Order: sequence, then C-alpha cells, then structure tokens
Amino acid sequence: MSALNIPGVGESLGRFSKIVTFGASGESPDVTIGSGTGTTALININESDVFVENLESQVVMKICTAGTGAVAMTIGDGTDVDGYWTDTLLNVAATSAVFANMATTVAFSQGKLYTSCDSIDLVKASALASAGKVRLRITYRRGADTTLNPATSS
Repeated sequence: MSALNIPGVGESLGRFSKIVTFGASGESPDVTIGSGTGTTALININESDVFVENLESQVVMKICTAGTGAVAMTIGDGTDVDGYWTDTLLNVAATSAVFANMATTVAFSQGKLYTSCDSIDLVKASALASAGKVRLRITYRRGADTTLNPATSS
C-alpha cells in the first residue's frame, strides 16, 4: 500500500478525519516502513490551503529493535521533522488502547496550514524489527481561508 492522500478525490470543503497505518510488512499496514533508517511519506497533502488540526497516534503492536530497545521515530514534514511527534513522545515500545493526542510542546500543537503541496513523514533513526504497527488519525480542513484580514469600518 502507500501513503494516505488528502484531500480525497471529489472531497467537498469541510472538516475530515482519516486513518492511516504504518509498520512492518508482516502486519499489513497502509505504509510499510523498511528495516533500515530513513524517511517515509505517511500522508501526501495534494493541494494548497489544507489545515491539519491534529495528528493522533495509537500503537496497535509495539515496534522494537531486535533487542529490547524501542525504535526512535519522529513524525513531521520538511519544515520540522518532529513537528507532530518527537521521538520521546511517540512511544512505539508499548501498545495503547486509545488514540493519544499530540503534546502541547510540539511545534505543530496548534495545527499547521499547508499553503502548498507537502507530505507528512516518518523519520526512523534506528533499525526496525519484523513486527509492529501504528495507527495515525489525521483531522484536517480542506479549503482553509488564508485571507484573514479583519473587516474595517470607516
């Protein structure tokens, strides 16, 4: 499979939530991450004026190295590689029953407006074991207004 494309074909203006999964190939994720280090696109933003409100994570099956250590991962974009999730906040060494909210300390904690096409990427700093899967829930608005000048009276 491949990265989630937002907005979807024929999608109207408004607010949407979608889910994409990533992990080891044996877990049948939407996006397979390789065994080495590197950057992988998780979500492609295919038009301008898309406001990403939130990016929540849920570890369905923990991702660990061949030993016992967790795989260091961040989620961000070309502007800030850990703008959504830092390696200390994205704990892939323990499963979670529910989606976890982004921390208020990350760069994009209040959301991010994409004024041009971009991608939200996973950066993996250590080797991956043969198991593990994470769900991401993205909440975004299509057609965000970038002309925010207040009305003036004379």
